[in-house]
Amino acid sequence: FHRGRWRNDRGGWMLMPVGPINEQHEPTTFVGARRPVVETLIIPATWGEIGAGVFGDVRDVTYRAYLVTGLNSSHFGSEEGIREGRQAGGQAFAEDFAVVGRADWHLAEGAIVGGSLYSGNSGQTANFSGRVTLGEVHGDAKFRGLSLRALYARGSIGDAAAINDANGLSGDSSIGKSFGGWYANAGYDIAPLIGKSWSLTPYAQYEQMDTQRSVPAGFDRNPANAQRLFTAGVAIKPVSQTVIKFDYQHVSNRAHTGV
Repeated sequence: FHRGRWRNDRGGWMLMPVGPINEQHEPTTFVGARRPVVETLIIPATWGEIGAGVFGDVRDVTYRAYLVTGLNSSHFGSEEGIREGRQAGGQAFAEDFAVVGRADWHLAEGAIVGGSLYSGNSGQTANFSGRVTLGEVHGDAKFRGLSLRALYARGSIGDAAAINDANGLSGDSSIGKSFGGWYANAGYDIAPLIGKSWSLTPYAQYEQMDTQRSVPAGFDRNPANAQRLFTAGVAIKPVSQTVIKFDYQHVSNRAHTGV
């Protein structure tokens, strides 16, 4: 419902306003042939829930604030973290709810800095709350042919030991009591330099993430979940709505089983 520039209402199935990619997740909007792992396992894009809330603009600040159905901890795991706990509407449990908010400050044309915070219980029909808290800060800038993006995210899961017991997880298969990661990338469109009308953008990206920054007492961390990823490649856009990407990715982890 449109009330004005500063205040509007929204309800139904909504994309969570967490991170740069979740709300704008088409391949033309990010570098790399794949989404950053940080915005796949730490921030579980694409992530949508049923709820309602408000959004709008106040001068140079854009904001969103929603009340939504919470995650479902019965699907949490060690490698994919909270990702499989997304309910995505349909047959979602609504015993537990969450709140999520975001604000972006438009510093200048093409440049923003912002952050978001999600918090809510995930136990649903279980006898524990399993509160999940996830926060992130990000920056995004585009100037002529140059594009820059960076993000830092950190989260925690309450009642992690109880969730492990309920999900039958033991040893280093524990969910992370805390989890997090960051990435930074850059690209530059060189097509105008060589007299081409279409886009030709070499890019590079570096990521660090761990779905088990800490685990409950009596459980172990799996070193394979502490990853570092370097990606380099090129994106070709013959038209603005179409992109062809080629890239190379090197993945390392503390278990020395990277590729």
